[in-house]
Amino acid sequence: MKFFNLKNLNFKIFLILFLAAVFRFIGLAWGFPFHFHPDEWNMAAAITRLSFENKFNPQFFAYGQFPLYLSYFSAQIYKTISLVKASSVTTQEAIFFLRFWSALFGIGSVYFVYLISRQFFSANYALFAALLAAFTPGLIQISHFGTTESILSFCFLSVVYYSIKIFKKPSFKNYFLSAVFLGIALASKITALVFITPLFLTNIILFARKNDLKQKLTIVFFSASSFVLTLILTLLTSPYLLLKKNESLGTLIYEKQVAAGEIPVFYTRQFFNTTPIFFQLEKIFPYALGWPIFILGSLGLFFILAFLIKKLIKKQALAIYHWLFIVILVSFLTYFFSQAFLFTKWTRFMAPIFAFFPIFFVFPFNYFKSLKYLKYTVILSALPGVIFSLIYFHQDVRFRASLWIVKNIPSGSKVLSETGNVVDIPILPPNYSNLPDYFNYLLNPISFDFYHLDEDPQLFTQLINFLENSDYIFIPSRRIFKNHQRLADKFPLTAKYYDLLFSGKLGFEEIKKFSSFDCSFSSICSLLNDEQAEETWSVFDHPVVRIYKKTVKLTVDDYEKLFKIQ
Repeated sequence: MKFFNLKNLNFKIFLILFLAAVFRFIGLAWGFPFHFHPDEWNMAAAITRLSFENKFNPQFFAYGQFPLYLSYFSAQIYKTISLVKASSVTTQEAIFFLRFWSALFGIGSVYFVYLISRQFFSANYALFAALLAAFTPGLIQISHFGTTESILSFCFLSVVYYSIKIFKKPSFKNYFLSAVFLGIALASKITALVFITPLFLTNIILFARKNDLKQKLTIVFFSASSFVLTLILTLLTSPYLLLKKNESLGTLIYEKQVAAGEIPVFYTRQFFNTTPIFFQLEKIFPYALGWPIFILGSLGLFFILAFLIKKLIKKQALAIYHWLFIVILVSFLTYFFSQAFLFTKWTRFMAPIFAFFPIFFVFPFNYFKSLKYLKYTVILSALPGVIFSLIYFHQDVRFRASLWIVKNIPSGSKVLSETGNVVDIPILPPNYSNLPDYFNYLLNPISFDFYHLDEDPQLFTQLINFLENSDYIFIPSRRIFKNHQRLADKFPLTAKYYDLLFSGKLGFEEIKKFSSFDCSFSSICSLLNDEQAEETWSVFDHPVVRIYKKTVKLTVDDYEKLFKIQ
């Protein structure tokens, strides 16, 4: 068959999309039957509330309704096909279909990386850009999260692509499709309004370049029509933006205040004393892209900038090819700077531009016609994504830790743990119910509120009593200790607690550490350690779990002396 031939371009594209699908759909049920991502949980809870009787009001307005409705009706169609009589959607079904669509949109993003790259590069170079996108860790991760990031990444690429098509051929079809994808983005998250940048810039440039009045009026008409269509589609697929405008606006204002740091909440402490841009360059991109794609993609970005600046300095006429790169660069930089200076610098805020880096990566190789070197570089650059995917190919680290706990920590032991987790360990999926004494096993860790230890004197009294009486200490993730040790001047007691624990002075010794990247070679393990990344990169799907056992019995008085801060 002609299609199944490695010389066939369509077959090559198919293979890349197939690889992308493998790395996005495998492990899609990670964590089940538990739910570790708070945004997934909130969206799923909203989906379970949807019904014809309540007019499909999700009673949740942090996001638009498009992903909620998409998952709800997908679940209902599945139930109909499977002849399941239950009309309501369960939380687990909701999360599964949220993730299903994230994975599907993630595959679409890989394809649009190819389509965009094809506007600038020959087919082979465009294929390598798509291959890099298929193995980009951050794109793999957001495809496993039932949240809006994968949809937004796909839509942003789609709007950029159809803006390029409009530049080349300002037809109603291209305007229509750009409006559709922009509408879906806005119906998923209203802050996607920044995605209008490529469309707006393209229309401005086109209008300025046209001399014929009729052509100018055509551009104005198509632009206005696409704007109206975007608005209609947004409200059709997310109607409660308007029907519950006060609630939607109130939620938007609250989220904006949190993002600006105007409302202090415990889960944003990692952003204290952080520097915009440098934080993203240090804590997000190296992990979400992998060092090779981050470094070479950044070099490609600067190469393109230098290439265009050189043209402008020499006052050379810009071809369509150059204008299109200006559209991409301005779109990328507008989005980046609109998010980089927020107080809350979560990884997900940068997710819509992860897919741009493979395109930038390929540009210098295409410019110098270095396809041979590109092949080897792409193989090296794909490794971080392959390694990262081990998270989803293996059993969840919290299940492995929990299984070890049940087997090695006596039932009834007193355990001190931490608050702020969606689900506390130990947790075991149903298939472990055949363990000896499983149903008789009892362990109720104390979820201690370390977030307010420095504010509430009563908590300190409770802590030293818990330390005296506890047999074990669980640290379920890096969420608390990494942030508070860095901010010892703001949270001295909390920082002191972890300093004393890790030094062994509290009388506890680390007896077990569980990581999704467990390995035998320390040098390799250090390369795989991503606890230094922005916390949401790891705490939802691959936290490091630490278990400490009491080896020296200390009294309350001993602990009070240890905690005295000089």
